[in-house]
Amino acid sequence: MSQSMIDAVFQEAAGWNLFDVNARVGPSGIHGELALKADALIEEMESFSIQDALVSHWTGEEYDAAEGNLALERDLRPRLTPAWAVLPEGQSIDELVARRPLAVRLTPGIAQHNYSLSRWCSGPLFEYLEEQSVVTLIARPEIDWDRLVAVMENFPQLIVVLLDAGYRADRYLFPLLDRFVHLHFDSATYLAHRQLEAFVEQHGADRLLFGSRLPLHTPAAALGVLASARILDKARLAIAGENLRRLLSGCRNASAEVQG
Repeated sequence: MSQSMIDAVFQEAAGWNLFDVNARVGPSGIHGELALKADALIEEMESFSIQDALVSHWTGEEYDAAEGNLALERDLRPRLTPAWAVLPEGQSIDELVARRPLAVRLTPGIAQHNYSLSRWCSGPLFEYLEEQSVVTLIARPEIDWDRLVAVMENFPQLIVVLLDAGYRADRYLFPLLDRFVHLHFDSATYLAHRQLEAFVEQHGADRLLFGSRLPLHTPAAALGVLASARILDKARLAIAGENLRRLLSGCRNASAEVQG
């Protein structure tokens, strides 16, 4: 693809009101060479015509949920919507409730905060998230498919966005999307040839959200796939940002207007 064609794609994307569901901000002990501060993240977003982003903080994922949330609070900018960190412990849940969250990002994996998603451990947390329709992000490497099924069977009204599902996930995703109406996923790693448009043709566009994995990935990959997909403009705009805005505005903690 020539530079002029690339520029044309990004110019077109400027009219899509893009809302990235999968971004992180702040310093990282593991990905320090890639991590971005808030202003640098917004600068990178502008380079790809991304209007808004739902962001979690590396500190909340890699080190301490409470400290990460304080850091996220300091780093917020008008175009960044927080996806708060939370643990299944009473104090952490109480602190989350006080923040009136629109979204959270769970990191229960053994290399992260290492807790069970079973009802005996995370039940009170999921009950709150479900009751308030909080958008709940969790990356596929943090949860296996059977555990995802168990969570959604136990909490059928929970709004789940599965991040980083990967391009080989269709045989898991399709039956789960049919079974669980509140399950969604992001496009950051859904990059196989004509995969996105085949999904939209078979399942519609309402369950797929634009994601980039900034700062670990360039948004160019997911943006290029969305731009080149042979789908109706209505579907493209839904994936680009309308679906995420709809989910956030449906949260009981939402104000009358979700930013963006």
